[in-house]
Amino acid sequence: MSISYLRNSPAARALHRYLKRALGVFRWGATTARILLPAFGEKKRRLLVVYDLSSQPFSVGDTLVFQEASLVLRELHGLDVVDFAIVYDPRNPVISDQAFARIDADSFLFHLSSVIPAAQVNPHLGSLLLLDSHEFLESLIADNAITYQVWPPFGLYAGREYLFYHCFNELFYSYFMEHGALPKLTSRPAARLWAEQFIKQHVQSSFTASVQLRRNPNNPVRDSKHDSWLPFFRYCADRYPIKFIVICSASEVDARFRGLPNVVLAKDYLTNLEQDLALIEAASLHMGAASGPSAIAQFNRKPYCIFSWKINPALFRGITRDGRRHHFYFSTDLQSWITEEETTESLITEFEHIWSHLNMKSL
Repeated sequence: MSISYLRNSPAARALHRYLKRALGVFRWGATTARILLPAFGEKKRRLLVVYDLSSQPFSVGDTLVFQEASLVLRELHGLDVVDFAIVYDPRNPVISDQAFARIDADSFLFHLSSVIPAAQVNPHLGSLLLLDSHEFLESLIADNAITYQVWPPFGLYAGREYLFYHCFNELFYSYFMEHGALPKLTSRPAARLWAEQFIKQHVQSSFTASVQLRRNPNNPVRDSKHDSWLPFFRYCADRYPIKFIVICSASEVDARFRGLPNVVLAKDYLTNLEQDLALIEAASLHMGAASGPSAIAQFNRKPYCIFSWKINPALFRGITRDGRRHHFYFSTDLQSWITEEETTESLITEFEHIWSHLNMKSL
């Protein structure tokens, strides 16, 4: 058997890839100790947040959770700028899940535009990096060790751990216990200004509610019940001086809502994801589906009520329960998650629960 064959055999190539990755992880670990030391003469320290699509979902919500993690870490370590790196394997760009079944190697970059805006929702954002090589990421970190604090730590990165629960149960929890509040997740100033102008021009109401409605054929378990929302909007029309901004993708628009005087469909104005997130932030309250964009409400003081929360509350540290309402340890009494699907009656009940407090504040 020739030497050239041995060098190019599948086993040899696999070993070569493994050794390259092991070396990259070793360099990441070696640089961690150096990163924690003060950088002499360095005016700005940067946080590099790595969103690895080999272990984290192709998801707006999880991306926003990482953004909140970046704000916590920035405060903890006294850093200045946040760089956000999305890294993926071009051969297998997303994790295997029915919700992402439509995304493959050929269509990945086409679908990426639906998530990228969430990677920009950070007032301290420096660079947004899109990397199609883990080896290149590891070299980038090693070459910039004097500048970067990197998260997640290389052990969690190498172990391909799903970090959603780690953020809530470890990182956020310990920070909240020490400081009593989490940093607010906010849009960048230009997006927030746009949202305020949109509301002034198209809503023209003292009170606004953002409503996210969801319809995903690949993952229908958390879909909104449009037939419950329609009579709810009609119920509110003659009773409350509030307008509802419905946020969803163009394919999720329910044309029946267009005839309601108290409903504005954001997609009728061709909004993008970053603008939708800014509208959630700028509205008086938020209601809707347990879906990604709602994260910008949960990491603020905004009243919200989310329905069809399919995650087991027992998986979260510090969850409290008041009847059917669940609250995170960092939430207010007007910020709740409900595991049941919405009905017209439950929508009315939860809205009026929030409204009574909003109305009192306005007097």
